[in-house]
Amino acid sequence: MKKFVTVEGLDKAGKSFRSNGSVTLRNIHIRMCAQFFHKGISRLQTEELLLAAKDDGSFLVRDSESLPGAYVLCLLYQSRVHQYRILPDKDGKLSVQSEGDVQPLKFNTLADLIQAYLLRDSSNGLVYALKKPVPTTDGVENTDMDDSEDEECFLDTSLDEHFAALDAETETDSQTNKGFKYGFLSNFARLDLSCCDGEFVEELKRYTDTGMEKDAINIRSKPGRMPDFEKLVHSAAKGLQRELDVFLLKMSLCHDLLTQNEEDGPKRSVINGADDASTSIFDYLSRKLSTCKTEVLNLEKKALEVIKDIPQDPGNGFDHASSSTSPDGTLGLSPSNKKSSLIPLSTFEVKVSKSGKFSSKMTLTIDIRAGRFFAVKPSKDFLDSSNTFDHDKILQLVKNTSDSSKLDIIIEGKKKYTYQFESAHARENFCLQIRQMKSMHSTEKEVDQISIFIGTWNMAKSGPSNSLKQWLKCNGSGKPLDRVLSKIPHGIYVIGTQESGLNDKDWTNTLKASLKATLMADVDVLETCTLWGIRMVILIDPQYRNIISHVQKSTVRTGIANKLGNKGAVGISFQINGTPFSFVNAHLTSGEERCSRRNQNFRDILKGLNLGPKNMDSFDITHKFHHVFFFGDLNYRVSDKIDVILKKAENRDIAYLLEKDQLRKVQFDKKAFYTFNESEISFMPTYKLDRYRPGYSYDWKKIKKTSERINAPSWCDRILWHSLPGTFIENTAYGCAENLLNSDHRPVFASFTVGVASQFVQSRVSLTDDVSCKIRFNRVEAQVKTCCKQYFILEFYSGCLADIICCESNKSFKEDRTGFNTCPMWSKDQLPELRPLFSDQDYLEEQHILIAVKSIGADNESYGECVISLKNMFDNEPHTFDSVLTHNGEETGRMRGEMFIAVAASYRSHKSKKSYELVSLDTEYHDPEEWLPNAPFFERRQESSLKVVSNRTFSPMATPRKNVVSADELLVNNILSNSGSDSDSHWSNNGAMAKSTNGVTGSNSPVSMSRRPKPIMGQSSLQAAQRQVMPVVATTSNSGALKSTEPILLGGVLTTTNPAGGVPNYINCPTGIPPPLPRKTKPSIIDKLEKKPAYAELMKPKTTYEWLCGLGLEEYFKAFQKKGWETVSKVIDLSTTDLLKLGIYNTDHKNRILQSIQEMKNKVL
Repeated sequence: MKKFVTVEGLDKAGKSFRSNGSVTLRNIHIRMCAQFFHKGISRLQTEELLLAAKDDGSFLVRDSESLPGAYVLCLLYQSRVHQYRILPDKDGKLSVQSEGDVQPLKFNTLADLIQAYLLRDSSNGLVYALKKPVPTTDGVENTDMDDSEDEECFLDTSLDEHFAALDAETETDSQTNKGFKYGFLSNFARLDLSCCDGEFVEELKRYTDTGMEKDAINIRSKPGRMPDFEKLVHSAAKGLQRELDVFLLKMSLCHDLLTQNEEDGPKRSVINGADDASTSIFDYLSRKLSTCKTEVLNLEKKALEVIKDIPQDPGNGFDHASSSTSPDGTLGLSPSNKKSSLIPLSTFEVKVSKSGKFSSKMTLTIDIRAGRFFAVKPSKDFLDSSNTFDHDKILQLVKNTSDSSKLDIIIEGKKKYTYQFESAHARENFCLQIRQMKSMHSTEKEVDQISIFIGTWNMAKSGPSNSLKQWLKCNGSGKPLDRVLSKIPHGIYVIGTQESGLNDKDWTNTLKASLKATLMADVDVLETCTLWGIRMVILIDPQYRNIISHVQKSTVRTGIANKLGNKGAVGISFQINGTPFSFVNAHLTSGEERCSRRNQNFRDILKGLNLGPKNMDSFDITHKFHHVFFFGDLNYRVSDKIDVILKKAENRDIAYLLEKDQLRKVQFDKKAFYTFNESEISFMPTYKLDRYRPGYSYDWKKIKKTSERINAPSWCDRILWHSLPGTFIENTAYGCAENLLNSDHRPVFASFTVGVASQFVQSRVSLTDDVSCKIRFNRVEAQVKTCCKQYFILEFYSGCLADIICCESNKSFKEDRTGFNTCPMWSKDQLPELRPLFSDQDYLEEQHILIAVKSIGADNESYGECVISLKNMFDNEPHTFDSVLTHNGEETGRMRGEMFIAVAASYRSHKSKKSYELVSLDTEYHDPEEWLPNAPFFERRQESSLKVVSNRTFSPMATPRKNVVSADELLVNNILSNSGSDSDSHWSNNGAMAKSTNGVTGSNSPVSMSRRPKPIMGQSSLQAAQRQVMPVVATTSNSGALKSTEPILLGGVLTTTNPAGGVPNYINCPTGIPPPLPRKTKPSIIDKLEKKPAYAELMKPKTTYEWLCGLGLEEYFKAFQKKGWETVSKVIDLSTTDLLKLGIYNTDHKNRILQSIQEMKNKVL
């Protein structure tokens, strides 16, 4: 029986946690202080415990977060928590940094210090006397014990052997024949053990000493069973089992190599594990060896069959190089390397839009290898320039939000083709394949997107019993990769295992060999990290070696007393160009009842991983890296009655089981993984399954000698991610492989496409230009969860800043009615002006500002951190931001404010298009010319974009230059001028309209144009399409002021504005400028402005599906439908809580829905 020990037990056994034989200073300090010392507790948890105690004088002690080795005494008085540092001096003596002139006393331990302060009155330098300690609430759980059903909390082998030997020494048997035993001891002494490992020698000695006697007693009651001798043989065969597993896996790879039909997978013999109670080690080894013999003979037979069928001409069947188009015009193979030769053609049956109707059929064929796609009608079976499109001719794929199967393809030359696919799934696969094709054939020097595979598997200390092909290709149940995309290797492979069955070298070689055999992919090992049985291996495509830097790794132990590594996490981080990544493989505490302990494991891991820049200690890894992937055996269970769970699992009622999932509940309650995302789960629970049995047969009951253990089917193995705002990431697959049966867990896979930022400034002009660029904040308000009465400062961090910037302390607070929040406020004059290193727009829009809220007291601890993206901050007025404050995985408040990027008038903005922006929604779509940097219209629009100017005005005496503005924007300026608005004003640096001093008024004032922002994804996305925009030329009069005599479009008629600012007159077009075609049915802009239609007259959605499609969130319709909310009237009162219950965890999606609901409420009322 497995022994479970406490920390005191370890000390008794001589296995205490000591360094070089001396007890650490920390152990001295915290001795005998379990009543008030809360190890690893956060500041927020401290305040919650003290407020729950309610009594003045309640106190506890926790670790300091800002100073290692120090402690914090937290005292409750008048519903406020007061904090005092406890610091050790150079001699290890502890003293309290108290208030006033009280001379601090020094103590050897925390227990002595607290005992002395309990005996003193209120004149102790504290705000109030210590009265009542708040004890820890974890109870037994605080011992970090793992009473796992299948001995998951296995300790180090040497530790187990130590206790086994210790027990053996204390047991005596009066019936032992000393002479008989002496003979075996003599035999043992004559053995040559020089070639044996130390573990086997110890086991042999143990068996000679005590094991033989136990077997002699046991064989009388159970004939034929010798448990201790089987244990000895098991130890001797440990290396043999591993080698046999590797050998069988290599045979499997050879079989895959010779298999022509991919669907005809190799059949594997099933062998029960050696640790199965019904299988002895002797039967296991004999069957394993017999299986090896069978596999070798079958492989020889298979090889003979395949080799003899190879044609005599070595060129037949092996020539991968042929033209993409045959002489007769039919499709053919394209020249490609070995990797791309595995990629098959992909076809999609679609309908073509003609005159608004989808009548004729067409076949779309994608040849990723050749970089082309073909659109062929049934009546036309040959290829020409009219139906063949190269990858570089495809400009944009626009998804229709009202019909999930419709797609617009924008081809070079502004040609638009509209197709209707068979399903939304087919349309999505088409978009992914086109994007993959453009990425593979891109001629850009900089990589701006990369594909990442993430896999997690609890191997249960055994090697794989089958090929890893299905797992590594993201094939299986759930959301697998498309048939074509699964044959394309990923750029990065991240494989995490728990209770690993192979050593580092064997497992890494197995992965590399599997990728080579499955995808013809040669990969390099970037880094490996191992903590006991927890291991992570990262493999990369060699072409990315030169763009990866800053590789780091770290481990965190969360086992017994956070000292043992049977539970914990390993982390590896690196940077691809300008985008930092972090990957965490974790094995958390097991057991359904230990959910709170798992939450604490998560916080300890975020806090303990030593990854990222060293000057950002206030931030955890979710703020230091653009993307954090957290995966592994997280051990969160499905909580319900076991008979109900089994019934739902038998019926494959995944939706019901997910409602009882602990991980989703703690995310909803904001106790752990609050800001992390997880793709929709559509596969069955991956634990606890019968080994070596296909399908989903759950081994849910474990009978022990003293108890019965219930293990409900659960999704223990998960893959989650956290990404900073303004970054691009798309999950393309999430499921589990079903062919690896040697463990009671099924391997889980996920595939991602991630945008990569450039680490270089793209515009050389910005390096030499002295144009100033500043990041300015107009105001900042924070809502901090704390009842500590103090003032705060803000610290600003960013990769685009030369140093850490700190602001002044807040001078005012905003009233908070809850009583538990403190709301500091900073005005514009209290906030610093941030000057980035470079002013290049492409560079800055990929940067982030990290803000930490810190107290100005002696502790200087962080009360929360947030991240703000600089994307789309180049605008004419301040942007409002609203971000969640978190600290080590806990939500600690919110931060709101206004900020913008101010540039000089001479600043030339430049924003390039990323390859991952190929696919967009029709509500976000821009005219293709605006995406083409070389298009004349695009360049003129950029020159005329509105600039935010710092303390400067537009001088009418400056040399006039032609500006290009749209007719709509020019007309709106005139309308504002006629209505008495400040048309003679210009934009100042704070984004407000400031009066001009040059005396130019009305339509004669210079017109400055701003970039048209992307449509807001609220209810306005359901309204009419964008109006027509026509470029016009601005000229100037002799006085230098702008004279508006340019043609504009009013109600489909070409007109011009009156220079005096009156009503426009109809005129003929200027000579040399061809008039545009009139649009008879299009209403004028004045009609739109004057009419001001009621909300009921707009394109109000009638159904929930229509509403969600307009928001671009049609994927949530099924969740609304299950609740019976199919009409808009039933969703008008939805709240944030309701959305979370529906499974909508994405913050942007929640805000988009809530904003739409609010618009509907306001406009209806």
